[in-house]
Amino acid sequence: MTTYTGTQAVESGLYLNLKSFSISTMNKGGVLPGTELDRYRRVPMLVMLAAAPLLGLTYVMFLPLIGFAMVLHLLGTKLVHALGDAAANAVRVLRPSWAPALAFLSRSKPAKPDTVAGNPADAWSKDVEKKLDDNKPES
Repeated sequence: MTTYTGTQAVESGLYLNLKSFSISTMNKGGVLPGTELDRYRRVPMLVMLAAAPLLGLTYVMFLPLIGFAMVLHLLGTKLVHALGDAAANAVRVLRPSWAPALAFLSRSKPAKPDTVAGNPADAWSKDVEKKLDDNKPES
């Protein structure tokens, strides 16, 4: 079989690219696509007619397997990401919350118990606190 290169003038026929395993159809004589590094082989029409049913059969046989493989790959990827996130969260829980950059050296006055950040204390919380203090057993 004769080997042709890309950009070479050829007659009509089917040409198989040996790098990408793609078939170029030349209806009329012309130049093969690609560069001079691409190698082509001419495929006889009888070989292509014999190979077409076999290629269709392999496609039909392996299409369900490809579908299952894609679903398993998707589920595996999701599982790996979920386990990675769970491990990161577990490490975050176990890590101490020590913050050496926070050095409370401002000597500001402590906040009044009646106001928190400028908002007056809630009347409901005062009523509940009073009821709890009233119900506390004396010792």
